Amino acid sequence: MLVEFIAVTAEDAKLIEKSGADRIELVSGLTEGGLTPSYGLIEKVVASVNIPVNVMVRPHAQSFCYSEYDIEIMKNDINVIRSLGANGVVLGVLDNQGNVDFKQLEELLSEVGTMDVTFHRAIDNTNNIVEAAGKLDPYKEIKTILTSGGHGDWQFRIETLKQMKERCKETDILIGSGLTKHNIRAVHEQVGTGFYHLGTAIREDNNPLKRVSLKKAADIIHTLK
Repeated sequence: MLVEFIAVTAEDAKLIEKSGADRIELVSGLTEGGLTPSYGLIEKVVASVNIPVNVMVRPHAQSFCYSEYDIEIMKNDINVIRSLGANGVVLGVLDNQGNVDFKQLEELLSEVGTMDVTFHRAIDNTNNIVEAAGKLDPYKEIKTILTSGGHGDWQFRIETLKQMKERCKETDILIGSGLTKHNIRAVHEQVGTGFYHLGTAIREDNNPLKRVSLKKAADIIHTLK
């Protein structure tokens, strides 16, 4: 079982650690789906907690398609993130046809060294999520795929998540988006990946612009563990 919560501040990170979560995803721009945080924030969070910190590498929220300039920026960010002692990076790249851009992906993976990689919810915008997951599975650097099982109602997504879990032999399926204290146990019982990711659901008033609620975060951990 691994439970990951999103932090956008050092205070968030401390509360997440105190809640009993296993890992932090550190981002800025939570309302935009997460962007690369500042180097100062990364350094402070890594130094302030004892649980792993995975850092978002996403230079803008325009799309998951990136120019050559974007890729150079992302490679530089990965190198700095590695030098600051983070556990891993969170990234995803698509082409204009709605497929994973494996050429760009391999460029980015060449910079990660020994860090873990999560391929993020860009996969939910691919033409065939299950097929995309299967093609990502052989990449040894990619430890987890963060996904909501696509878009639409939960029951449809549950079936997609089951197929992704079955397809991926080496990569863990990290379920995120739409999870709450009230449905996470049912999702766990139906899919059972054991890897869960929450952001807004652990914040005061479920507001992405407010701070982490220790009670909400701890309740999620208690519900699962």
